Amino acid sequence: MSDLSNVPVSVNVFPGQTPPAPPGISGISFDKVAGNLLFTFSDGTEKAVPGLAEAIASALGGANLAVLDEEGALVLGGKPRLGVSQDGNLTCLTALPDTTDGYEPVSGSGELYLNGSGPVQVA
Repeated sequence: MSDLSNVPVSVNVFPGQTPPAPPGISGISFDKVAGNLLFTFSDGTEKAVPGLAEAIASALGGANLAVLDEEGALVLGGKPRLGVSQDGNLTCLTALPDTTDGYEPVSGSGELYLNGSGPVQVA
């Protein structure tokens, strides 16, 4: 058995390959059906972050977020429904049901309607 304790050791270091860069975020979108924020990375992978809308609404003391159109009107059912006039008064941007057009008020429903050519009333 030979004694190798005095044998010099040499190590050669050569430049190696550069490791690939981590993927970066190439896009962010919102999946309105699922309510998820969707991150798309440069390598093509996607990562959904669920609960974003609910988290923001909850942080603001609510349960859902509201959407305003470019004029600042509240959008309900895909249509601008409520807005604010130049004087700061509440406005209805879509026509209210009207008893002259055959609307039959359902008592207790809370729906606003026009009583013929008369005032706005609450069903």
